[in-house]
Amino acid sequence: MIDSQGLPRARLGAKRDEVSTTFTLPNPISFLLLPEFTSIALFSVVEALRVANRYAPRKYEWNLTSLDGKSVQDCNGIDICVSDNFFDMTEAPATIIVVGGTAPDRFGTNELFSKLRWFSSQGTFLGALDTAQQMLALGGLLDGYRVTVHWENASAFRERFRKSEMTLNLFEFDRNRVTCAGGTAGIDMVLHAVEAEHGRDVAIRAAEHFMHERIRNGSERQRLKTTDRWDIHHNKLVKSIEMMEAEIEEPLSTAELAAAVCLSPRQLSRLFKEHLQISPGQFYLELRLDRAHEMVLHSEMSVNAIAFACGFQSQSHFSRVYREKFGVSPRQTRTRSAKRQYPAMQAPN
Repeated sequence: MIDSQGLPRARLGAKRDEVSTTFTLPNPISFLLLPEFTSIALFSVVEALRVANRYAPRKYEWNLTSLDGKSVQDCNGIDICVSDNFFDMTEAPATIIVVGGTAPDRFGTNELFSKLRWFSSQGTFLGALDTAQQMLALGGLLDGYRVTVHWENASAFRERFRKSEMTLNLFEFDRNRVTCAGGTAGIDMVLHAVEAEHGRDVAIRAAEHFMHERIRNGSERQRLKTTDRWDIHHNKLVKSIEMMEAEIEEPLSTAELAAAVCLSPRQLSRLFKEHLQISPGQFYLELRLDRAHEMVLHSEMSVNAIAFACGFQSQSHFSRVYREKFGVSPRQTRTRSAKRQYPAMQAPN
């Protein structure tokens, strides 16, 4: 299928295995910037498009929009000018990409969902960067689609939006939806679209222009490898940590972990002490608490539900160890976060 700009579009009825190799960003592209959006997510995409235009035979076009037509402050407090009010747009662009940041849910109004649904019905591709997936999912716009989100929001998204097929890939193209985890992954997402539309040579030249040493596949991991993150290279220790990270809701015992890597519990404990200066049990607890902290900040789940989702048998135990690690209770964490996000709601001095 060819769009009005003469560029190939993904077929809406494409099979799953075909979708995974269909990378398209139909032209032109409208970016909707939500207040407190993440600049690196936006500019990774925009800069990649700009550089691609130096070499692509057909140029990418884009514009920046906001919910009120006024400039938008990013999460650093920097004002970014826009050219249009999103709600004043009457002609459907080929692609709309929403750029999120801090608490994107609060901008998900029925008026916005209705506008996005109308654009989608006109053949517009819908996309989301960084955290904007939460807002689109809230409006049912990602139901039945394969979606990626930033790893920090993944646990909360998976628990809340079960109608989406969530992954932890760098980016996902699924029929008429495109999602990106944010950060520099937007560069790779654009370069894959450039390669699909203009060929490998153009994509390579664009990558080399801004010294992007290689074009990452969407399926590559978002976070550093376990060996790099913890600066460890003992294979059995690495495997133990990866098992811990995979089994948060129902934690494994030290004996179960040791047996899985063909060690005795004493040998596994010695490895943790030698390389990480901590016991396996304490390390596991730290991982679970970090996951819980992400869910407290990025989900609306109850504290009790978060406790059980992170392997704690009681809310009282969870709250106690959480306070020991972070200095405040889970509810206090939420209150402080809400005050930072909604300063007008704070009581006057």
